[in-house]
Amino acid sequence: MLALAFALALPLATAGTAPDGERFSFVVVADPQTDGSHSSINWDVFPPIIEGANAHDPLMMLVAGDLINGSGSDSGALAQWADFNLAIEDFVGDVYMVPGNHDMYSPQPMVAWRQAFPWLPRDDSPPGEGGISYFIDHGNTRFISITSDSALHHGEVSPAGLVWLERVLSESDDFEHIFVMTHHPVSFGDNSHGGTDGEFWQTLVAHGVTGVFSGHWHRYQPSQLGNGGATWETIIGTAGGWQGFDPIRDYQQVPGFLLVEVDGGMVTGSFISDADGDGEYDDLLDQYVMAWAGDTPRGLRARYGFNDGTADDSAPEDLGKAVHGELKEGARNVPGGVVGGALKSDGIDAYVEAGNIGDYVLSINEDLTLSTWVNPTAVWWASGWGSVLMTYATNDYYTEDEETNYSYWLSLRDDGSLVAYWEYGLGNNIFVASDATAPQLFDGDWHHVAMVRDALSMQVRFYVDGSQVGSVQGFERLPTGGGRGMLYLSAGTPVNNGLYNYGGLQDEICIFDLALEPERIASLAALTDCAVVLDTQDPIDTGDTDDTGAPGGGAGAGGGEDGGTDGGTDGGGAKGPVVSKEGCACAGASAPAGVAPWALLGILAL
Repeated sequence: MLALAFALALPLATAGTAPDGERFSFVVVADPQTDGSHSSINWDVFPPIIEGANAHDPLMMLVAGDLINGSGSDSGALAQWADFNLAIEDFVGDVYMVPGNHDMYSPQPMVAWRQAFPWLPRDDSPPGEGGISYFIDHGNTRFISITSDSALHHGEVSPAGLVWLERVLSESDDFEHIFVMTHHPVSFGDNSHGGTDGEFWQTLVAHGVTGVFSGHWHRYQPSQLGNGGATWETIIGTAGGWQGFDPIRDYQQVPGFLLVEVDGGMVTGSFISDADGDGEYDDLLDQYVMAWAGDTPRGLRARYGFNDGTADDSAPEDLGKAVHGELKEGARNVPGGVVGGALKSDGIDAYVEAGNIGDYVLSINEDLTLSTWVNPTAVWWASGWGSVLMTYATNDYYTEDEETNYSYWLSLRDDGSLVAYWEYGLGNNIFVASDATAPQLFDGDWHHVAMVRDALSMQVRFYVDGSQVGSVQGFERLPTGGGRGMLYLSAGTPVNNGLYNYGGLQDEICIFDLALEPERIASLAALTDCAVVLDTQDPIDTGDTDDTGAPGGGAGAGGGEDGGTDGGTDGGGAKGPVVSKEGCACAGASAPAGVAPWALLGILAL
């Protein structure tokens, strides 16, 4: 069970059901199936979740599949679904569900399903999917259930279902919010639904769906997958199914439910669990905004200043999630940074890993600025990949899934050139390198380094000490997925075994979900505080007028609603001061063909 310390110190807001339907709440769960100790559902977890959900007076509950453990006979499935119905009979609102793979084990599961849940709509459904794929409306919100499990299709919507979904969505333009429920996630599990390039996801983003809810994997994981829109995918398979999948992340694999509150254009999701172990599901573990009533706020997402002996994230709470880092394998916090302390890494083993229940906010797939101060002593050439200053990704779980993609990677080569990298689809690489060098980076002093990715112009700009390094570099695809990743500093992900580790000092690492203009990069290089640099000139116009967006979201590849700068080639801005001091997954990467001279000796003295 998650420790109480993980719970957010925030009050739980409750939205009642307003007569006009403008303000209401609903809850979402998935996978109440048994954890192995019960024959049908998890009686220890699911009924208390129902009781906890009732405290918020929700309009309805959505159950995204795997209601039961499953049976090889229709009568057995009906008996288990009867247990499920018994567990939900005290729920205060209506209950709508979609089957998962565990619900489809019997010979005629769809026939038995309709017998078990006769209240589910059947009038407008794909052929053979009445009571399984359907939609319901409440005020200006439409809810769509569509199965990804049937006798002929597993892990994807049927061809007839896709045709039906396109029609229903095309008739939904007058709805302010659209929510879709299915069992299999898009981002995880053998390219379910064809991934974000698949027709299912592309249909959702094309019609501005606010959020899609899924289960199957027994954890909590919201993320914006990108590839054309701001739609959120929330995996919420936390209603009782077995949660022992290795490697276990305690902050994701924990029972609970999602409370979704709709208030006009604003949609907020709150993950609620029993963090204190008192048997009551009333502890708020995480909260995120799926849609804003006005402009989507953007700015500083994470900041690491390496003060007080820590690698804590000090980004403002309005956008950050306090994704604190852990010093690993000899990484140290030392005095003598640009401001306060600094991170010291050896270029071999040391790195920082930052992750918590909110680390999905650092999966930034569109406009991006990475900013840091460096004083390198050990940098690898590593066949062009260089030594990593920061990256967001993971490869600690199963195989190459879209959710584990690199959202970004910034590295430094031994000739002073810079490299940006990310992935889309199932690990497809985008590799962008500066076409000029900044050899002053190795003069033994501190220098400012930045990378800007502009989603609108599809261009990358690199900077050293406030001046652009080389020309603007174009790219073909933005990253997709990435929601399960963690942030790594001074290294790639651990599977790289030190191959791309950075050696030296780093300080003031700042991550923005904006493509900062040259003037603001120059301000950062002049030691303007990351938290206030956006206030130093006129406000950035993101061009984000779509109120279905959310933090970290916006338009996808090929332009769209999200703004950014024009990616000009002049570099702009005066060179910032050089401050004196007192004291992969990487699919396609080959083995190092050349290594910096000091790397052959291990490292320089740190």
